[in-house]
Amino acid sequence: MTTAFTTNRLVRVSPVVSSWKQRRLETKDMILKMNSNLDYEGISSRNCQYHSSLKNNTITSVFDRNKQLLRQSTRLSLAPMMDYTTRHFRFLIRLLTRNTLLYTEMVAANALCQPPAASRHSTAIINNNFQEDWHIRRYLAQSSVSSEGPSVLQLGGSDPQQLFRASEIIALSNSDYSDYTAINLNCGCPSPKVATKGCFGAALMHQPILVRDLCTAMYEGAQRTLPVTVKCRLGTDSEDFEDLYTNLYKFIDTVASNGIVTDFQIHARIAILNKKLSPSENRKIPKLQYDIVRKLVQDFPELTFSLNGGIESIFQAHEELEKCQNLAGIMVGRSMAAQPWHWAMTDSMLYNDIDNDSMICNNRWEVLQKFGVHADKEEQMWGPKIRPFILKAIQGLFSGEPNAKHFRAALGNLPKTNECNLSELILLAATDCFSDEVLMRSKQESLEIARSDWILFKNGGITAGAQRSAAVQEWQHFRKEEEEKNMQEAARSFL
Repeated sequence: MTTAFTTNRLVRVSPVVSSWKQRRLETKDMILKMNSNLDYEGISSRNCQYHSSLKNNTITSVFDRNKQLLRQSTRLSLAPMMDYTTRHFRFLIRLLTRNTLLYTEMVAANALCQPPAASRHSTAIINNNFQEDWHIRRYLAQSSVSSEGPSVLQLGGSDPQQLFRASEIIALSNSDYSDYTAINLNCGCPSPKVATKGCFGAALMHQPILVRDLCTAMYEGAQRTLPVTVKCRLGTDSEDFEDLYTNLYKFIDTVASNGIVTDFQIHARIAILNKKLSPSENRKIPKLQYDIVRKLVQDFPELTFSLNGGIESIFQAHEELEKCQNLAGIMVGRSMAAQPWHWAMTDSMLYNDIDNDSMICNNRWEVLQKFGVHADKEEQMWGPKIRPFILKAIQGLFSGEPNAKHFRAALGNLPKTNECNLSELILLAATDCFSDEVLMRSKQESLEIARSDWILFKNGGITAGAQRSAAVQEWQHFRKEEEEKNMQEAARSFL
């Protein structure tokens, strides 16, 4: 039986300490003690294809196992991006790297808890098992071809009971058609729909006590099996610049005060909420301030932080990790969406992992072949209407290559019916657009080409910076065109 989650329960689990400075010292000791019980040299998951056995078999609970996997995988994270970090794109990235931590697009807690009226009669939990329900699968399902490996589902919301219920659904689905390592609370999205009308996202940075209670609700809802992390900004434009770090310090301190949240992903910009900026502009206009994130790392040694914002190449990610040895990881969004193949050497370059894995591909022809298996399976389950969403995941795979635009156009012009297997159509489009040299070029060879450009850039040239920026800009332009097209189609549907 599901136990209702109440505000009183939240109050009881929260520490009652009058001084936040005193609470800070107590929490620091508590978290350091918790972390000392975990072994981060080994890496484990419920799916043995990713990770070897644990040192001395010290993991004794599902939570500890997930916590260890989270810590081990955090060195590079795929940032949550609406309409992009779908299960199809996450499957593509998993074909390139087995270690990278994959974040889902944000799932609104109220949407997960309240399915559309047409399907509510079929949504139920019986004996802790879900009935087959398209609504839950839509938000939570991962690829059925292979395990997704280390992954985090991001939730958005500001209501403790809804987040409790949403986290409960996630934990229960983990025994069925998903296997998430952790859950994350969105405290960084600057979208007006989220931060103003929805009263969550970046707006939550003004309410650290509420954020702590929301995270407690998520932890309890997930039956204490999933770690809870928080993604946030440096602050908002509602704060004076002089108070920016003080307020951020108090936010981190308060959210982490009861020991539930120990992992933060910091987008190194403020969120501008008081001016009419689009989410895209909010990702570019506020200046990056990496030094503030590094100061957090120094001031909170018992916590782990990932740096997000402005990282456009694997070489830049490596440099930032070298600059701050205690920084837990780098989180990358637009660059991985725009040029996923550029990140194919992540395992060896950032994780020092050279073990062979049968799922990890060495060239883009192998990627398309294995992605085709996923594509056909998805169409069998969901029907031809899902085809555009599947194809969207591979549109940037050949970014920077001759005929890359033609490949994207070819994917967009594929027939909308499933008279022919989607896997075959994808391979035909690739062979029509690219030479064997491009299709079969290894990830090691691709990395060396990129490294040469990076060295030229560091020595005063412009090639690497121009290529990286051009790839992201092209992706952003394509994304804007797609959004406009979707709006036009939506408008026509009402005529």
